[in-house]
Amino acid sequence: MRNSFGITLLELLITISITTLVLTLGVPTILAIQKTMQLKGAVEISYFAFQQARATAVATRRDVHIAINASNNWCIALSDQGLCDCTIHAECTVETVEQKIQHSDFHLITLRDLKFGPDSTAVFDGVRGLAVGNAGSVVFSDGVNQVKLILSNMGRVRICMMVGKLGAYDPC
Repeated sequence: MRNSFGITLLELLITISITTLVLTLGVPTILAIQKTMQLKGAVEISYFAFQQARATAVATRRDVHIAINASNNWCIALSDQGLCDCTIHAECTVETVEQKIQHSDFHLITLRDLKFGPDSTAVFDGVRGLAVGNAGSVVFSDGVNQVKLILSNMGRVRICMMVGKLGAYDPC
């Protein structure tokens, strides 16, 4: 009887084959899940930023602006100091704290179809939290799914699905 330790060449080849098969089938699925999670994260954090802007406007009785840049290095930022450029570090602040959502945090997501005023800015008034004259929408996309974030004149923020299925969002 011979005692041997280790693995044979056949066992090694079988292990490598199984690992290759699992990676070949699994990687595309993992990437799709990552894109979906980034899309959902970008939309939801933007939704809550809009809600925070409205609440801050009413609480402080000052207008709060939301600057949106839909370029390749997109960003969305809040400001209680008036118009600002979210691409410039620390230019958009609320009570001296920078509040920004940016492409580098969600690198698989793009912004499209930006439809806010000429300055690409939404504004909540400091009296009632309305966005009269500053309503609009923006579309977030992961290349497959498209989700629209809509701001009404009354200051209501909502999310709807344009293409695909993501969670329980209603179709637009």
